Amino acid sequence: RVFKLNISIFQIRQKVMDYFTKQSWKTAQQHLNTMNHQIQDYRIKKLDKFQFIIIEELENFEKDSQSLKDLEKEFVDFWEKTFQKFNAYQKSEQQRLHLLKTSLDKNVFYNTDYEDTVFTSEMCSMKENMKMLQDRLLKETQEEELLNVRRGLMSLFMAHERNVRV
Repeated sequence: RVFKLNISIFQIRQKVMDYFTKQSWKTAQQHLNTMNHQIQDYRIKKLDKFQFIIIEELENFEKDSQSLKDLEKEFVDFWEKTFQKFNAYQKSEQQRLHLLKTSLDKNVFYNTDYEDTVFTSEMCSMKENMKMLQDRLLKETQEEELLNVRRGLMSLFMAHERNVRV
């Protein structure tokens, strides 16, 4: 009889542990999915911005390329004028390269501060959720043990009263 009771208690505890494990797994999955989604959204936005700048600069490059062709035609007759236009073209190229390098550094080779912040935030949230689940499991286990002690004491006192009356 005691053995069956102990097996029953063990089975109940096993079910509680299974439930806790499933809840922990679900919580971890949810936090990882959230973190992954946020990081992907952030990266996509940065890549879209970089793509927009590239397209814009390609259009500017095509315009400047046409300007260079005009310079080549005027070179023989207007060397001085052509020299000034070439200098303007060179400055434009330097600005473009600087802008592209800055954009590349900012949007593609960015630092991971944002991802670190998201990761830290999700880990803290997951720790809090795990702590709540652990506290609840501990409380339920303690209440169950207290109830078992009360039952044991009650049966002990009842047996003692029966022995005293006899």
